[in-house]
Amino acid sequence: MTIESPRVLMGFLILLPVIAVQVRAFLKGRAEITLLGTMWAHESTIRVYTVKWFFSSFAFDVFLIFAVLAAADITWGERPVEEDRSGLDVVIAVDISHSMLATDTAPSRLDRAIGVVRAMTRQLPSARMALVAFKGAAVTVTPLTEDANALEVVLDGVGPALVSAPGTNIEVGLNEALRSFPEASFAHRAIVVLSDGEALDGEADRPIGELRRRGIPVMTVLTGTSEGSTIPTADGTPVLDSDGRPAITRADPAALERIAARTGGTFFDVASPDVVTDLSGALSRFATVRQGEGFRLVPRRRYRLFLSVAIAALLASTAVRVVRWRGML
Repeated sequence: MTIESPRVLMGFLILLPVIAVQVRAFLKGRAEITLLGTMWAHESTIRVYTVKWFFSSFAFDVFLIFAVLAAADITWGERPVEEDRSGLDVVIAVDISHSMLATDTAPSRLDRAIGVVRAMTRQLPSARMALVAFKGAAVTVTPLTEDANALEVVLDGVGPALVSAPGTNIEVGLNEALRSFPEASFAHRAIVVLSDGEALDGEADRPIGELRRRGIPVMTVLTGTSEGSTIPTADGTPVLDSDGRPAITRADPAALERIAARTGGTFFDVASPDVVTDLSGALSRFATVRQGEGFRLVPRRRYRLFLSVAIAALLASTAVRVVRWRGML
């Protein structure tokens, strides 16, 4: 079982104020019945009122719980989907945040990432490739093209100045990569993310559900080390933190490993001497296997099940309130 939108589960917190309101309404209603008790047999009335309040409130709470579960997009199991595609489209998303200027991976994290991209384009000459640059925002630098020379030229200008928004947001990079695939494409699709994994903004898990549904794996390439290093400025001095000390940026491999694992991709480390060969081979095998099988497996979305229970519970809650219970208790 996989929860495609785990942050939605925070919606369960709404149950606390809802239950508090329900209890307050019950106590207020019972007090009003007691005040008017001289007009009718209020003991049986209170008994009916209590039972109706309990079942109506319980059914409404069940509605909220299952509505949140439906919105969380829970999946389990897989189903085959016909995949009549050929060729390979690859969108390369390069992290250009200032942390990528760190030199713990010489000559810098960004230079090593660009070097991997250059070598990969030479090993996959038949693939169409696009280039996305991201940090706090993302931009498509080059749309899908078979012209490797065009990609080589724009790589020379890839750097933090390309995007003005500060920070690091892998989520916007993945979303921009998704938008870079044309709707009419009949090629197999994959994304390659080159980053230190140090995300300051966004939630990289959000696009994963859509990537899984479209059958687009994300190959992630880590640039940087967990020991980290300082970030040089234009004049060579290190970037300082809020305390006036040199800021240390550390790579986060776990973030990139999670993205690759959940989308059916593979995680690579730029420190490996065979990273280019392994990455290119993984992309080639992906397209070959998909084309040979003629289908792909996609997760079965179960939101309809949870939504059906939520609607039934809401109807039950309403019915308990409006149906008269005279003589039933």
